[in-house]
Amino acid sequence: MQAIRQAMQWALAGLAAGAMTASALADSPFTVDGVAIDARADNATEAQRAALQQGQTQGAIELIERLTLPEDRMESGLPVVSADDAASLLAGLQISDEQRSATRYRGVLSLDFDPRAVRRYLTGLGVPFVEAQAATVAVIPVTERSSGERVLGGDWHEAWLHGGFEHALTPVEVVPSDTVMLDQVVALDPAALQMVMETTGHDQVMVLVARQDAGNTRAAGVLVSFDADGVLQRETVDRVNVAGGYAAAARAILEPREQAWKRASVVRDMSVAELDVSILFDNLAEWRELQQAVTGASLIQNARLDAVSRTGAAMTITHRGAREQVMAELRARGAVLAEEETLGWTVRSR
Repeated sequence: MQAIRQAMQWALAGLAAGAMTASALADSPFTVDGVAIDARADNATEAQRAALQQGQTQGAIELIERLTLPEDRMESGLPVVSADDAASLLAGLQISDEQRSATRYRGVLSLDFDPRAVRRYLTGLGVPFVEAQAATVAVIPVTERSSGERVLGGDWHEAWLHGGFEHALTPVEVVPSDTVMLDQVVALDPAALQMVMETTGHDQVMVLVARQDAGNTRAAGVLVSFDADGVLQRETVDRVNVAGGYAAAARAILEPREQAWKRASVVRDMSVAELDVSILFDNLAEWRELQQAVTGASLIQNARLDAVSRTGAAMTITHRGAREQVMAELRARGAVLAEEETLGWTVRSR
């Protein structure tokens, strides 16, 4: 490790190695979509003001519930979010489906919250929280009709496509139905699934089959990936049965995955630690991607660039949380942090 650092420093010659502060978090988990608003008042202006205030507060509550665990909210005595608190956390909003009259205002909000403001708010209240997403999973929704026939596309596909799940802590990307073959998907054909992963850039694919009967929606499936030897690995997705439509079933499938991610990722010890790492890459584009992965990680408070060469860089990172949590977040961002016998701690592309 020391030899690598000396070689890198020599390659820098007279270059001054600067400090890089961790970049702002991606705002995806801090966006709440689909907040319906509806308020009446004596006039249109007051109705709009009341509706927006209502939506901002509801969005803030949904965000906090997304980022925190129920037991932590209860233990900390988290107060009811006020309209003023919600406004202070907000970074911006968009309104769709607006309908207004002289005394009523309706619409649907998409709310972007400021990660730094949310972090200060929850830290001040002593509530542990998660601020990073898991790795995105590709989803292939398959609908089973009452006849038993299975098809791609349709309402089940649309429920995943428009459910706002890209902002979940366990985000998903829906695979276009015209890019896969139904028989290959249902049979979990390794070559077809490998093609999906290569096309989407994700390491995992969920194949989910859903069916509606008498007002209930049932769904189940399998999560697949490949191990280091290229062998297909399968993990059963728990079956759900909800009294509602496809959107409710999709949420029911994601909820336990989000809870599991939160329990593994929430940081309770706020102390920090330093770690010397070597960033290993083959070209400039890969270096930039790895640099962004490290400096953009929520658990990494600072990443100091000590030296750089054509194929590697030496960094000193300061992080919160356990080492395993940092490893999990970096992996979700496309980088692998590992300890190697001859090189020490390294970061490589996933």
